[in-house]
Order: sequence, then C-alpha cells, then structure tokens
Amino acid sequence: MPITCRKGVIEDLPVLLEIEKKSTPKLLYLNDVKEEFFDNTHGELIVAEEDGLPIGFARFSLQYDGSGWLECLRVDPAHQRKGCGATIWKRFIELCDIYHVPFVRMYTGLTNYASRVLGERNGLHVAYQTREGTLLLADAPDVSEAGFAPADCHHCAAAAIEPYAAGYHGYYCTNRTFYGLGEPLYKGLAAQQAVWTRGDSVVTLGARFQKDKGLHIGMMGGDLDACVRFAVEQFRRSGLPKLVCMIPSERDDLRAALEKYGFVFPDSQIIMLERAF
Repeated sequence: MPITCRKGVIEDLPVLLEIEKKSTPKLLYLNDVKEEFFDNTHGELIVAEEDGLPIGFARFSLQYDGSGWLECLRVDPAHQRKGCGATIWKRFIELCDIYHVPFVRMYTGLTNYASRVLGERNGLHVAYQTREGTLLLADAPDVSEAGFAPADCHHCAAAAIEPYAAGYHGYYCTNRTFYGLGEPLYKGLAAQQAVWTRGDSVVTLGARFQKDKGLHIGMMGGDLDACVRFAVEQFRRSGLPKLVCMIPSERDDLRAALEKYGFVFPDSQIIMLERAF
C-alpha cells in the first residue's frame, strides 16, 4: 500500500508518542507541545500512514514573518528508509505553496546526513552552523548585574538588535528554532518582553515552548560579560533547570564569555537549512 499523509488529530497522540519514543528516545517533546502542534489553524501536524496505520509524523509551523519551519520529523524505525520521510517532505513542500512562505527552514545535527540529504533534495541548503551551550542550575554562579531594562516597543528592540545582526548571520534562535531577523520577529520579542538593554548592550531571554524546562539566550551584543551575568542572574531567579544559548560556530568571543560562567559546549554542532521561495 502507498504511504499517504493526513492532518493529525489529538486522538493520534498515543501512537505518535510511541513512534517518537522509538525513533528519538533522547529527544522527546511532543507531549509537552501537543496543544500547539495539534493546532492545525497555523500550520499542520502531518501524520504519515501505511495500511491505515501511522508510521511517522512531523510538524509544519508558521513563524512571525510567515516563513515555514519544519520540525519533529519522526519515523518508526521499522519503516525508515522506505519512503516515509520522502512522503512527509512532499507534504512539507505542498504546505509551503499553500501558505506562500517566503522561506522554509529546518535544523539537524551536523553529522545527521540522512536528514540533511532529505532537505537538500527538496531545495534547502545549509545556511548557518551553530553550537549549543548549556548551564545547569546547580552549576550556575551567584552573580548579579544591574541596569538592564526590557525594550518597551519593537522599534526599541530593532534598534538594540540590528547592530549585532551580522554577527549572527541575520538569524535568531531559541529552542532550536531559527528565525530570520526582521520587524515581525522584533514585534514578537518585544511583546514577550524578551529583549533587555543597557546602553549599547542587549541580551534576549525567553523560550518558544517547554517554558518550564529551561530559559534561552537568543542573542547578545555589546558588553558580553555584563550580558551573561544578567542572564545568569535572571536564570537563577527563575529556578528553571537549565539556561541554553545557541551561537554561531565561529564566534569564539561568545563561547568564551559563556564558558567563563560555566556553560558547557559539546563537540557536536547544529546546522540550519533554508530555502527561499
């Protein structure tokens, strides 16, 4: 029987959780984001079926600027390399046309060649290479940094972030979700009070989802030491278990500023693939 795709419904959750558990046992988050992912009004939870049984799934999400974001592609190990991923990707591209997206993006590990090849076969290319650092609450130093205040409008957020945009290749990342920098994103960040400034320094703090699992530094610029100290102070106050920051792989200055306060960067790297329409 051919593999087909349909929109997922919340009743699919138990079987999809089993697929996730078998396919990515170290990366489980579907249950935490089920309300957002099963909301098909602003994207689609794609379920791939064979003989009427779900064998894989993925999420197509819309970003602030209308770009598409591809995430959470999972295929039951018994059905991998048999066309399920390619069928889901066909639906991804159909949705890009339906929503008239300006860009579509995804992330994967630098050494995850199977995922990268599927993206490249559908016209995406590697646009950004990054490293992810993490600080656990138990390891966070007791520091403080005064004077930072939230940007109270998107124009203020834009003015604070734009001078440092080139150092991030024009992208912003939180929860391993990559966005293009621009006015729609700045409006979203300002509405969340995620942008904090002091003079020429700026640091963003927040999370896209799983907000009870960790706090994320999206970007920083200016006095990096002060930015990290402020972020760590806010992190300790939150009581969340971890503080995470994704940085461009070549930015040794950012890495050093974070490692000074206990951030740990594994050897693995993360790439973002992109296609313009």
